[in-house]
Amino acid sequence: MTSDELDEILSLLKPGETVLVEYTQDSPSELLLWLLVGWAKANDRAILIDDVLDTFPEVLARLEVLGFDVSGFEELPVVKIGGSRNVGNVIGTIDVDRHSIDFRYYERIYSKATDGVMVNPVLGFHKLFLVLTDRELLRLIRNVAGFVGKKDRIALYLVNSDVIASKPGGFGALFREIATTVLALYPTERGYVLGVVKTSRRELLGKEVVIL
Repeated sequence: MTSDELDEILSLLKPGETVLVEYTQDSPSELLLWLLVGWAKANDRAILIDDVLDTFPEVLARLEVLGFDVSGFEELPVVKIGGSRNVGNVIGTIDVDRHSIDFRYYERIYSKATDGVMVNPVLGFHKLFLVLTDRELLRLIRNVAGFVGKKDRIALYLVNSDVIASKPGGFGALFREIATTVLALYPTERGYVLGVVKTSRRELLGKEVVIL
């Protein structure tokens, strides 16, 4: 993989997009964050990480074990959503119950970090599918939909598709529907490929890049 190949996909994402990045339980999902942060830094984009239920420290630990350079990651601004491990420059904390009801408090925290167009990886969102009631989950997805079109960020939800598929009720389908773009990480004979499976732009549809 070259940075230019990845840039062919990420550079076509527009401010205001909500991007769903799906991976399976057997995929090297930690590479997604490493690549996104590297791309954002290379393009002088500000970064804000949403850490749901301590997923950020889990990802950093795996990257370090695998030998990836994560210098500077612990200085990145982070919004904690549930969990107890404060890793990164935590600028605000939201308990899961409050997060499931409305995003007004989240918006106040988010406004502290706004610096142009933010690249906003959301880690561990799929864990909420396991802990919230159906009513709370439906409200959460509706609130996420309300952020579509906000021009100060490109939100990228990195989610375990196996976990989401295990939740009955069609919530995964609703989440896919509100996403403006859907990327998927999947194994092929060439290696692990990040491909575009949903988009409104023909020039982006079907693009692929081998990440490992």
